Amino acid sequence: MGKEVVEQLAYQKRDVSVLSSRKAPLLPSEITLYRGDLATGSGLHKATENAKIIIHCASNPKAPWHVDVKGTENLIKAAKKNQVQHFIYISIVGIDKSHYAYYSAKSEAEKLIKKSGIPWSILRTTQFHNLVFSLIQSFKKENSSSIVVPEGLQFQSIDISEVASQLVKLAKEGPKGRLPDTGGPQILNIVKMMRIYLKTFDKGHINIKSKPIEGELYDIFRTGFNLCPGNSYGNITWKKFCSGRRKNSSQT
Repeated sequence: MGKEVVEQLAYQKRDVSVLSSRKAPLLPSEITLYRGDLATGSGLHKATENAKIIIHCASNPKAPWHVDVKGTENLIKAAKKNQVQHFIYISIVGIDKSHYAYYSAKSEAEKLIKKSGIPWSILRTTQFHNLVFSLIQSFKKENSSSIVVPEGLQFQSIDISEVASQLVKLAKEGPKGRLPDTGGPQILNIVKMMRIYLKTFDKGHINIKSKPIEGELYDIFRTGFNLCPGNSYGNITWKKFCSGRRKNSSQT
């Protein structure tokens, strides 16, 4: 997400800087890079020194209380000292309806932002196409004539580029507070998404079986908490996303 936001801002000739813990992240040449770490707070003061707007896309589902909570707290402290005028945060639909650890951390990060005193915008979206794509690939077994998927999963997945465009738009328009939840252009169950995936990648002969596989994250995707049918957005459907992934893979 951060990479896509940076590319869109750079394309619009905006003055952009990036905070990264990586030694050599791939960035357009005109982008200013600051090395730092959200969890420890290192480098944050310098990175936010001349920033008017922060778009906070950093997240780590494996260590959410270090990165998403403590990291957000550290970033807010630096932003307040440097009088940042707008703090934009990307979040997830339904995080306040689940005790899943990652969702609880995202919810806590939202609370920190709301009480920070910095003008803010929070956009919650449904799962990205990329996440569903990774899930589907994890279900697929090599040289198997069938695939087992967890029963009852539903997604209203959305493309990262279309979410990034909303964040970039917020940077232009100014603080909006909590925006309406946003989902992708269609709601599909996991079996339908798997069929589209298999057909796109010429694997349509594989049989799909759904079983009641347990899992805390799967349970979220069964409840419907992850959907927002009243607010669909974007033109990149799951089928179009899969077609794009196939095209890109054939070119590399």
